[in-house]
Formats: sequence, C-alpha cells, structure tokens
Amino acid sequence: MSGCLNVLVLRIIYLSKIFLNVIRFVIPILLIIKMTLDVYKRVINGNDLKQEIVKKSSTRIIAAIIIFLVPTIINVLFGLIDKVSDTSYSGIRQCLEFASPEYIEELTRERDEKEKELYLTESEKSLSAYEKMVAETRRVVESTKQMATVGTPASSSNLIKCGSGSSYNTALFNNVRTAGYKTREGVVAAAIYVSSHIDVHIPYFWSGGHFHNYSGYVDKGENLIGVPDKWGCNVKMAFGGTDKQKDGVAYPFGTDCSGFLAWAIFNGGYYTGNSNQTITVSTGSTPPSSIGGISVSSVKTGNAKGKIKAGDIAFKSGHVGMVVEVNDSGFTVAEEQGYSTGLVISKHTYSKSRFTDIVLMDNFYQNYQKGTALWSNFK
Repeated sequence: MSGCLNVLVLRIIYLSKIFLNVIRFVIPILLIIKMTLDVYKRVINGNDLKQEIVKKSSTRIIAAIIIFLVPTIINVLFGLIDKVSDTSYSGIRQCLEFASPEYIEELTRERDEKEKELYLTESEKSLSAYEKMVAETRRVVESTKQMATVGTPASSSNLIKCGSGSSYNTALFNNVRTAGYKTREGVVAAAIYVSSHIDVHIPYFWSGGHFHNYSGYVDKGENLIGVPDKWGCNVKMAFGGTDKQKDGVAYPFGTDCSGFLAWAIFNGGYYTGNSNQTITVSTGSTPPSSIGGISVSSVKTGNAKGKIKAGDIAFKSGHVGMVVEVNDSGFTVAEEQGYSTGLVISKHTYSKSRFTDIVLMDNFYQNYQKGTALWSNFK
C-alpha cells in the first residue's frame, strides 16, 4: 500500500492544501486592497503621480497573479512527477485525492479497528460484537499499561556507564561463538547476553540503532558490532517520537525495539562488513513481510505453538521483540519495551500475550548474506 494512505501523511497534505489555498486567495486580495487604498489616498490628497501609481499597481497585480497561480503550478508539477516516476494511481495523485477530512477520519477508524482485531485470538473472533470489544479493550490496556508511566528509565541507578560497553565484548563473543556464529542460535545468544546476563541495564532510546546522526555521533553498522561504548552516554535526541523523549533533549543512549533486533542480528553474524548496512524490522500496523530484502512469513500468536522458534520475532502493532526461549506453555521475549522500562525479558503464553503475531525467521537466517567474524577489536 502506498505511503500516501498513511493517516499522518494525509493530514500533513490536507493542512498543506489549506495553507496554499489561504495564500492563493488572501494575499492577492490584500495586495489589491492595498493598491486601491494607495490610489484612493493619492486622489484624495490631490497627488497626480500617474506613472508611480501605474508602476506600483502593475507590480502588485503581477505579484497577486503569481501567488494565485502558485498552487496550480505545484499541482501541475506533482502531476508531471507522477507520470515520470511511473507511480500511476498509487503515487502523488492518490495523496492529493485522499487528503480530505472525511477519508482521513474513515482511514483512522479502519486503522484503529484493524489494530484492535490483531489482539483477538481465533476463537475470540467468533464472539458477539460487544464481547469482542471487551476482549480487544482489555488486551490493549494490558499491552500499553507498562509504557504509560512517565518518569525516569527503569533501573536508572544501574544504567550501563558511558564508555564501558567494550568491556563486555569478550564475554559477548564467547557466548555467540559457543552458540554458533552466523546462526539463529548466535543471534539469540547476543540478545540474551545484553538483556539478562550482564550486570547493567541497557536504556531505551527512540530510533537508536537506525543509522542516524546524534549530536555528531553517527549510529551505523560498524558501531553496532559489540556492545557500543556510546550506550549509557547522554546524547541529544534528534528524532523524538514519543511523549517521553523530546527533540533536542539529552537522554542515556541505547536502542529502540527494532534497533535492538538489528543489533542482535548483526552480532549473531549477519553483518556484511558494510558500515552503511541496515536491517530494519517494521513496527507498522501489520507484521513485516520482508527483512533485509528476504521474505518472511508470520503466524498469529494463538496458533504459534509448534511453529515458533527462538530467534523468531514477536510482533504487535508499533512494537517488536526477539523470541529467546520457547516451551509448550509459551515463549520468552527480550525487548526494548519503552523509556520507562528499557531492555527486559518478558514471558508470554500463546493464548494471552501482548504480541499478536510471530514472524518466522527461517528463510532469513538461511538466505541472508552472512559476514565474517568482526571481533578483531575485542579485548
């Protein structure tokens, strides 16, 4: 589906259309009123400066015409770009057409309903509308209550110290090598090591692990091999996306939920050595269908027993975690849960879980290009 069907994108386009239309009509009208008042004042005062009046009037009329035509010119350019880029109906033209209050409201309602439906088990989908609403609401509340608290990061007194990350690298290497470098078991070993085996807490940092520039520090592939010394350092937020982490404010550096998964995958051996290499795990409204260019499938959590393995990804709309243990009754997840919680281990049953889907990663681990061991800097 086109990005133009994203509610936020449509709202921005809608407001931009209103702004352009205000400019299109209001400014020309103001220019004409100003021109009329100038002419009136000169006539009242007996000034007969025809050349000056004509010159100023012409300038304002031309400016009014240009400003009036700006939105039209922009629309024409959008149309040309649409044709040249061969995006057809799914491109810019679609954005402009659907950027209306009615469609945005309908899309928002559908999105909210679809997101709630993700929380239902297969048996609950056959309940009455009222019973489904109760079940959906209960699950949504349960899944968000831990993230609703505003305050300092969990275990703030035991956060990893700035500059200390590399001291954990030898143990990380030994854990991954023992489990199997370039295997799903190696990825799990990396995830377990930083989430439960070390004696410090890894903080949540919105967009950490996603190759951005934070106050001069470039968070890229080569900086995600091993435990980064930057973790725990106060870094100014450059991509604030939550009400708890604001743009321009410094927080202890770490990763967000999908950034943590990328880190674990890299350190399990799936890093090609390219410093610009990225692995993005989508946290949209539906489970990702591909990771690192490799197609992956998913199964509903309630139906995951017998299919799920450690190294798969637990998914719910807006959040992901790494499955690190599986048994008959449920599964365990390592996850950067949020600013107030940070990196934690959580246990789930198949029938009652915050996660709605499990992304099955066999195809990824079997086919993604694996890098050579990059432990040369570990001491």
